[in-house]
Amino acid sequence: MAALECTLGGLASLDTSDLEAVMQMNELCLKVLLDPGLWAWMTGITLVCVLGGWLIGWIKGRVVAGIVWGAVLGPIGWLIVALSKSRLPICPECGKGNPDNARACRHCGVNLRQSAERSARSRLKGNDSDGAW
Repeated sequence: MAALECTLGGLASLDTSDLEAVMQMNELCLKVLLDPGLWAWMTGITLVCVLGGWLIGWIKGRVVAGIVWGAVLGPIGWLIVALSKSRLPICPECGKGNPDNARACRHCGVNLRQSAERSARSRLKGNDSDGAW
């Protein structure tokens, strides 16, 4: 009897009519699947994918989506979250995203609360250099 190994080639060459060989292959493959080293690697890779998803989600204002997509699809999930629309509040002056509790825009420095209270007409008037219509 040839030495058994838990690979696709070993499974393909297995004589399924030999019950003892099938049981040995079953035990061998179960031992490989329950190896603590394998589970440590899988857990580590999953944690890296979740942390990457969290970071990208935090940047885009979509933390939960980042964690879920990162855990489920890994780097492909990172791309999905990175290419999705940001949920960060938009600055009315420069149009870029800011954190929820920001007082000033991190891009142009304008006071977000005062700028949000101004009407579109007053913003247009403020952009005019001589103040005339």
